[in-house]
Amino acid sequence: MAIRKLPTWVWFGGVLLTCNAGMVNAIVFMSFARQSVTHVTGSITLAGSALAQGQFNDAMHLAFVILSFFLGSVLSGIITRGSKLRLGRRYGFALLVESLMLVASMLLFKDGMAAGKYLASMACGLQNGMLTTFSSAIIRTTHLTGMVTDLGTKIGHWMTGKTIDKRRFFLYVLLICGFFTGAITGSLMFSRIGYNALMVPAMVTGFTGILYTYYVNHLRKTNGSIMIGE
Repeated sequence: MAIRKLPTWVWFGGVLLTCNAGMVNAIVFMSFARQSVTHVTGSITLAGSALAQGQFNDAMHLAFVILSFFLGSVLSGIITRGSKLRLGRRYGFALLVESLMLVASMLLFKDGMAAGKYLASMACGLQNGMLTTFSSAIIRTTHLTGMVTDLGTKIGHWMTGKTIDKRRFFLYVLLICGFFTGAITGSLMFSRIGYNALMVPAMVTGFTGILYTYYVNHLRKTNGSIMIGE
C-alpha cells in the first residue's frame, strides 16, 4: 500500500505507538537495567563488547534482551497472521497482550528482577512486528535508524533538484517526533513516579487495543466481513 493510500488510522496509530515505544525505552533505560529495549543493534554491539572483555554475565543478559525482542516479533506473526498491514487483523488482541507484558514488566522491576527488561523488550518486539513492510512504505515504531536515513537521502535528493515523496517525508518526521516526545515523557514520569510510569504505555496500548477492536467490530456489523488493505 503506497503512502498516499494510507488511511488515517494508520497514521494516528503509527505515531501513537512510536511515542509509546519512546516512553518504554526511556523508562527501562533509566531503571537499574540501564538498557535500551526498543531495538537490537546497540544490544548486539554491547553483547559483542562484553564477550570480548570476558564479561559473560553481561553478555548473557544482553542476549536475553535480544532474544526477547525476537520472540515478541514471532508472537506478533502468530497473532496477526500476515505481513501486510490490514484493517481487520487481530491488532487489538496483540495490543492487549503488549499491555499485559508492560504491566508484568513493571511488577518485575519493582521486585528488582532483571526479567522486567526482558518482558519490556518482548513487548516492543511484538509492537514493532504489527506495523511492517507494505509495498514501498516501511513503518517501524521502535527504532529510528531507517527513517533518519531515509530522511537524509530524501533531503539530499531534494538538494539536487529531484522531487521527493512529501507525504512519506512528513510521516517519518511525525514518527521521529513521536518517539522523541515519548522519550521525554517517559523520562519525566520515571523521575516522579518510578516504575509506575510503565502503567502509562500499558494503558495506552490497552486502550488502543480495545478501541481498535470496537472499531473493527462496528465496521463488521455495518458492512459485513472486512479486510481493508493489501
